[in-house]
Amino acid sequence: MLAITRVISRRIHGKGGDVAVPKLSGFSIVSPKNVEVEYGDGSKFSFSSEFLRVHSPAADGKVRSIGGEKVISGRRYVGIMSAEPVGNYGVSV
Repeated sequence: MLAITRVISRRIHGKGGDVAVPKLSGFSIVSPKNVEVEYGDGSKFSFSSEFLRVHSPAADGKVRSIGGEKVISGRRYVGIMSAEPVGNYGVSV
C-alpha cells in the first residue's frame, strides 16, 4: 500500500507532516512509468514509478547500507500496472 498523501506531504513540508494536506480528488496513471495526483485545492503533482518505489513505506526490497541510506534494488525497472484506493487516503499501486 502506498500512502500517497503522506509521501507528498513529506516531500512538500518536510518530515514533520503536521501541516494539513488537501483532500485527494484525482489519481491517474499517465503512462506505465508516471502517475498524476490531483488535490481539491487544484494542485497537481506528477510522480515517476521510480520515485514512488523509493518513497514507498513497503518493506520489501529495502536494505540499509552502512551509512544508513535506503538501497532499493530494481527501482529503475519498476512499472505501474494498476492502482486502486485503499482506505481513506492510500493507493495500492
